[in-house]
Amino acid sequence: MHLEQITTRLHFARTEHANWTIYRGPDGTVLLDSGYLGQRAELEESLRRVGRSPAVVDAVLVTHGHADHLGGASWLATEYGVPVFAGEREVAHLRRDLLEQVGPSDVLRNAFRPGVLAWAVEILPLLRGQPGLGVPSARAVAESGGRVDVPGRPAAITVPGHTSGSTMFSFEEEGVVVVGDALVTGHRTSRRSGPQLLLPMFHSDVETARRSLVHLAALDAEVLLPGHGPSWAGTPADAVARASRA
Repeated sequence: MHLEQITTRLHFARTEHANWTIYRGPDGTVLLDSGYLGQRAELEESLRRVGRSPAVVDAVLVTHGHADHLGGASWLATEYGVPVFAGEREVAHLRRDLLEQVGPSDVLRNAFRPGVLAWAVEILPLLRGQPGLGVPSARAVAESGGRVDVPGRPAAITVPGHTSGSTMFSFEEEGVVVVGDALVTGHRTSRRSGPQLLLPMFHSDVETARRSLVHLAALDAEVLLPGHGPSWAGTPADAVARASRA
């Protein structure tokens, strides 16, 4: 796990298979995404390294309800009663009233693609046998464009396509956007580096995911923090342009 200090208050934890962000400010502590269930030790270490513990996390904001973003949130909600929030259209996904997630049949259909089978084998231990794990207590954040009433008060921007209710969180004063999987900068199933979309099999609607990038391009920021791959310094518009050419 590589922990990068992005600003005084934002820290970016990057691992081989999933990333998360920690907001640590005078008003409290917020986790944005949370890795796989099997990455609990890395999650705890990242919190410790910024001077926090799981017990003092005020909230978890989840960009979308895939297992590699939701595992730690489920543990924190169960063990410490930490409230977990997602976009209004994504709450049902976190609660597992529906499931929009790559499954074994999708992997088999894409097994010819470089890295897909190796990735699938590598994540199995991280799932801990619970690929459908959810957070029944998940609640909705403010509607698109609204500020979320948690420490740091990021703006929530809906970017459907990866899942129906995928949401980005923009820390406007920090110049940082947590983009989840709306855009990534690398993945075990990709030979490219830099801004890009994940393989189509990972999206509930890949064409909608492409169109939703207009919402990211319109933001004023200096750093993007993706769900996979390293942080990216540059404007969202430039990142979207590069992804569109990839």
